[in-house]
Amino acid sequence: MKLRRSLRLLCSFGLAAVLTFTLHLPALAGFRIFNVLLPEANLSELVPNDGTEIVIDRCVYLDGRCLFKAAAPRSELATRLNYIQTQLGRIKRAYRAEDEPQITVSSVVEDNLSNIVIDIDGEKTRLMTVTRWDAELHGEDVENRTEQIIDQVEAGIERLRVEQDPFFLKRQGAIAGGIMALVFFIVASARSWQRRCEKQDKSEEQFPNPPTFLTSQLTLRRRENMREVKIRLSQLIQSTAIATGIFFILGLFPLTRIAQIWLLGIFRYPVQTGAIFLIAYLAIRLSYASIAKFNELITAGALDALVFITQESDRRVQLRVDTFSQVMRSVVTLVIMAIALVVFLWSLNIDIAPILAGAGIIGLAISFAAQNLLKDIINGFCIILEDQYAVGDVIGVGDVSGFVENMNLRITQIRDQQGRLITIPNSEVRIVANFSNEWARADLNIPIPYQTDVDLAIRIIGDVAREMQTDEVWQMQILEDPLILGVDNFHERGMIIKLWIKTLPLKQWDVSREYRRRLKNTLEAAGIQIPSTQSEVWLHPTPTTHNSHGSGTGREHGDRPQQLSIF
Repeated sequence: MKLRRSLRLLCSFGLAAVLTFTLHLPALAGFRIFNVLLPEANLSELVPNDGTEIVIDRCVYLDGRCLFKAAAPRSELATRLNYIQTQLGRIKRAYRAEDEPQITVSSVVEDNLSNIVIDIDGEKTRLMTVTRWDAELHGEDVENRTEQIIDQVEAGIERLRVEQDPFFLKRQGAIAGGIMALVFFIVASARSWQRRCEKQDKSEEQFPNPPTFLTSQLTLRRRENMREVKIRLSQLIQSTAIATGIFFILGLFPLTRIAQIWLLGIFRYPVQTGAIFLIAYLAIRLSYASIAKFNELITAGALDALVFITQESDRRVQLRVDTFSQVMRSVVTLVIMAIALVVFLWSLNIDIAPILAGAGIIGLAISFAAQNLLKDIINGFCIILEDQYAVGDVIGVGDVSGFVENMNLRITQIRDQQGRLITIPNSEVRIVANFSNEWARADLNIPIPYQTDVDLAIRIIGDVAREMQTDEVWQMQILEDPLILGVDNFHERGMIIKLWIKTLPLKQWDVSREYRRRLKNTLEAAGIQIPSTQSEVWLHPTPTTHNSHGSGTGREHGDRPQQLSIF
């Protein structure tokens, strides 16, 4: 795994280096060894020419220091820089050949052209011709720009003379030693901090303090994210200290200063890219730790609000927290990566306004095409966040009811009493009845014959319920004392006595079945029969019809309806 990660990192670094060569080679145009690779111009450095070609400017270096900037059309810049760098190289060779060469810099006007001439021990050589492009890029006229370049060249020659002194080299060596010691101290401190963090996190993982399984998982998740942040931050501090130390040490000595500029040109974009995405990675990890901490607070509040903490209630809270964490992590990751991508494109001098406009149009088109999907996801998130129901609940949605087997942000799957698996899009869940949230109730309507003593029947019903509550098998499923509401209604079967028994979720049906069995046996032992449906039927005699000789039709005075009771 480590080897694979290293290979991926190496490939990414190689791609970034290639990208740098293609995008940032203008920084190397000042060196003679790189002038054969004339780059594309940076738009921020372009100035208008006479309408025929674009003019750009680049640094001219002496011993790794930028003296001034020379401007020319893009097709001529490499040749001009090569010539100027060659003449400045004569100055370096003169200082290497002798201790105090006589070098003067002056300006000479020939054919209305302002030339800068270098005199090295009596040998004069034209350094460059100051053009209108050099002057226009700095808002000066040719004469003033010529004087500025002469001052800059003389200052560079004076620095070159000072840097050839052995005392200067010794002082720079001492500074380099101090930088190396500081880098070693920073790396050692960061490494020690990393080891302490790893040991501390491992000890905390072995002895978790949270009281429940869910909160312990959230705590471990937060600690894992924080440990990852600490480790990566420590590695970043170490690598940054080493790279910065090497970079500054290279710039201390004349012979290695050109390597500093070379590294700055080559690794500018890889360093920028790596820094941007490393910061984004650390921000994502920190956000994950913050989300986990926030979820710990939510979990603690949700568990404190529960009257009875059971395995089912803990599972419900875990489902809510996991779903909330997943959605929040996805959103935060998407937002941070989008910001990192925009910053990365901006660092490459790419105009991001059209990209943002195009992304907005594409997002709008996708939102129109996937309206139902977005509705499902949003409603599913609200269902889980508000704890309307969860996997394992028995719910009713419209005309469908059953056991929730599976649910996510898009759909809910219910298994009904016939064994059918019914899939409902979350956007269609508007009114839902949850039969098993936190606690349930066995609602019992018990019929008693009208001729039975009501008080005796109520006492027997209560005794059976309390006896069942004290049973060691059922006492864990019954949460409170049974509540007898009394005679609730008069029915064709008799008087209806209502009884409520508060139970654990999904246990109301088991408790109801067992209670009915026990009550049946107890009522029979007390001589009370469970009544069946009672009805009364009234029979009427057949009407007598008179004959055709004038007798009428109708019921005889002695005919009366007869009552027949059917049980």
